[in-house]
Amino acid sequence: MRNDAEFWFGMGAGMAAGVLLGMMMPCGKNSMKTQVGKSIQKLGIAVDHTVDNLVSNMR
Repeated sequence: MRNDAEFWFGMGAGMAAGVLLGMMMPCGKNSMKTQVGKSIQKLGIAVDHTVDNLVSNMR
């Protein structure tokens, strides 16, 4: 029973954190798409650099 209570408490805390984060995000779908696009681009660049470093170290 205790495990169930901890699970539901964790779920509630996570949902509350998500709601707060969502309320703090700027309004509008375009700004959200722009932020996600920039994040994905940065992640892609980081992965490219990592792969390049790994390949050059293997030679």
